[in-house]
Amino acid sequence: MTLDHTHNRRILIVDDNEDIHDDFRRILQPREDTSELDSLEAMLLGEASATPKPPKFELTSAFQGTEALAKVREALKNGTPYALAFIDMRMPPGWDGVETLSRIWQEDPRLQAVICSAYSDFSWESVSARFGQTDRLLILKKPFDAVEVRQMACALVEKWSHRSASDRAEQALRKSEAHLRGLLQVLPDALLRVAADGTCLEFQASREATPSSALAFPPGGNLANALPGEAARGLLTWLGRAFGERTAHVFGFELPVGGEVRSIEARLAAIDTVEAFVLLRDVTAARKARA
Repeated sequence: MTLDHTHNRRILIVDDNEDIHDDFRRILQPREDTSELDSLEAMLLGEASATPKPPKFELTSAFQGTEALAKVREALKNGTPYALAFIDMRMPPGWDGVETLSRIWQEDPRLQAVICSAYSDFSWESVSARFGQTDRLLILKKPFDAVEVRQMACALVEKWSHRSASDRAEQALRKSEAHLRGLLQVLPDALLRVAADGTCLEFQASREATPSSALAFPPGGNLANALPGEAARGLLTWLGRAFGERTAHVFGFELPVGGEVRSIEARLAAIDTVEAFVLLRDVTAARKARA
């Protein structure tokens, strides 16, 4: 089973008191009874009931830290991680809340957490000494307010989902970048990444043993200084077209290299509104063969 990470409302309740588990169920899994009056009004007016339905949470109970850790591991194994855990501070004779959370975070560092405590000597400073500064943890004082619990649950499961989506997007971006790097490594052409104003940002020389492989575009320099005047002006003109039309363009120019004139083909395509790729290929031999 794989969880839909955009709607993960799985919450783990960790407390040694059965009554506390009942309290969480009453708060986070309220009955959805609708009064006859509300139903009649909705039917007559053709409208939904004015009372919004509370969000649905899937609750799992654990009565000691070791049991909680086992359930977190099982959830991860099944591809159904918890988004949030409410963890009691004192659970004799086993681990306290801080130790329980510390061990759980070793298994699932993405889990959002709330430590519940009824003791005045328990402070945020003591938690910070163990975990450092973190945005994954809140403290809830007992006896807790039902609205506060519901607000925490709604906010933290949404935070988990947003962070999970962000992590997936980042992984996809890294994979895409890796594919692009691999592609660029096998290209035989010289590759230039250039800014819209002609500034050279990155250059990869040609892997083919041709005189034009000696082309050089120092990062930070400008195309106007790296190429002869006519070639530079032509390339900058076509670069402007590539940015303006958002399509690829091909431009050919002659380049003196090693005492002879080489024919260079430049293929230009905008990456975005401020950068473009330019592939430089020596086509001298091909043109001579066609002549």
